[in-house]
Amino acid sequence: MSGFESYTATRQAEDIVDDVYIIDPVDNPICSMARTIQATGKNHEWSEDDLAALKKNANVEGAAAGADTSTAMTELNNYCQIFSEVAEITGTLEVVDKYARDSEMSYQLEKRYMEMARDEESAVVGDAGGTGRQTAVAGNASTAREMASLHAQLDASVIKYATVDGLIGGVAITTIAELETILLEAHLATYNAGGNPGYAVTDPESAAYFAGFALSSGRNRDVMETTLVNVIDLYQSTYGRLDVVLNRSQNQTDQAIVLYDPNYAATPVLRPTHDYAIAKAGDSDKRQVIRESTFAVLNTRAHAVVDLVPSGLT
Repeated sequence: MSGFESYTATRQAEDIVDDVYIIDPVDNPICSMARTIQATGKNHEWSEDDLAALKKNANVEGAAAGADTSTAMTELNNYCQIFSEVAEITGTLEVVDKYARDSEMSYQLEKRYMEMARDEESAVVGDAGGTGRQTAVAGNASTAREMASLHAQLDASVIKYATVDGLIGGVAITTIAELETILLEAHLATYNAGGNPGYAVTDPESAAYFAGFALSSGRNRDVMETTLVNVIDLYQSTYGRLDVVLNRSQNQTDQAIVLYDPNYAATPVLRPTHDYAIAKAGDSDKRQVIRESTFAVLNTRAHAVVDLVPSGLT
């Protein structure tokens, strides 16, 4: 050996990339596609109505006017849910030199905002942190208000189950062809009610089944078009086109395909997402991120769901 080598020399500069790479999923397609509207109370209400059933409409010349056929509209509602996150940073950590960020508080708040968006999507269409789909909870002084999930707001006529009879509690299907049959039944149910969903929002595992559907017509190809990628981005149903959207927040244990029309969905916001300084109680700064909002299915038959999709279909 000759020369003074790096294994002996001290005080060598560290080789550290001044960036942070976050891989956790933060996409929220259901909530982001719905329009944002103003809520003015903790129980947001809206109305749904229907046209009379189709009939033969032929009248004798000069006949008297018939009877009125007006019916009352339906009142719908959902509770605003309070989402909260906290970041607390010591005075020392905020001022020392750090890699990949100047302000620890700003960096942590950015993460909390992303976490809150993910939690809201899960409340609407997911497993809500492993506790199952949410149902409406009015709340009280000791119990938090909870919004009802998208699934809980839909009319039973547009919910089909991945069973041989399309009913909950039936025998689970085993093939991709059977799943496509159930999907078409769900699409037909909302179509007959006047619905026109444009998206099939699904969990990642169920999304893979679209590649085997007979009516799938769009596949992504690589730039050189030398390899056919097994990802369907368009499903042309008999009742309309569905763009397939993957949603990581959807329940991975009882998977579902949501036929979604964002024109009939809204996110009513009582208090927009904002962070507030909390009074100092020592040598740290604390900020709370607050959002109060709900999710409104504006018409209960404008969307549809294929629920309880099994794993391992062939």
